[in-house]
Amino acid sequence: MGEIDNFRNYLNQVISMDGHSFGLAKPYFQVEKIGKGDYLVTEGQKCNKIVYINKGLFRIFYLKDGVEINTCFCKDKSITSSFKSFINQVPSTEYIQALENSVVVSLSSENLSKLQNESPTWQTIRQLLTEKECLRLYDRATSLSFESALEKYKYLLNYHPEIIQRVSIQHIASYIGVSRETLSRIRSQIRD
Repeated sequence: MGEIDNFRNYLNQVISMDGHSFGLAKPYFQVEKIGKGDYLVTEGQKCNKIVYINKGLFRIFYLKDGVEINTCFCKDKSITSSFKSFINQVPSTEYIQALENSVVVSLSSENLSKLQNESPTWQTIRQLLTEKECLRLYDRATSLSFESALEKYKYLLNYHPEIIQRVSIQHIASYIGVSRETLSRIRSQIRD
C-alpha cells in the first residue's frame, strides 16, 4: 500500500526504521480519506491520534471571540495532531480542518503506547516527533514576537510558496495576524 510506504519513508528521515519495528506497527495504521472542510479534531474533543498527511493540506486554528486564528498549515509529507491533547489526553483547544481532499495514515494514542512498550524505536520516534513540534512552536512564537506582517509573508513566499498558492488569502491573513485588506496591500507592495 503506497500510503503506508510513504509514511515509512517519512519516519526513515526522522530515525533509521528497521523492518521489525515498522512491521510491528503495520496492523495499527489506518488509511483515511478526509474531505475538504472536514475536521480531524475540534475544540473540546480529545485528540486520540497522530496523522501522517500523505496527500492534502490542513490548517490548525482556534477561536478567539468568535474569530478564527490560524496557527499552522500542515501539508503533504508531514505529521499533524493536536499535540497537547494527544500527549496529555485532554480536550483540544484547537481545530484541525482539511483545506483540500486529503489522504492520511493515522496511528492512535493507544496503539502508539503499545508500540512504545514493544520497541524502543517507537519510544524514540515519539520523542523526536515531540521535539520537532516543540521547535515548530518555538519558531512560530519567535515569528509572532519579532517579525512584522511583511516579514512573515515574505518568509512564506520564500520558504513555503506552495502554501501561498494553496491557501486562501483570508487564512493567510489570519496566520500572519492582519486583515485581508492589509495583506492585499502587503502583496501589492511586494509586486511593486
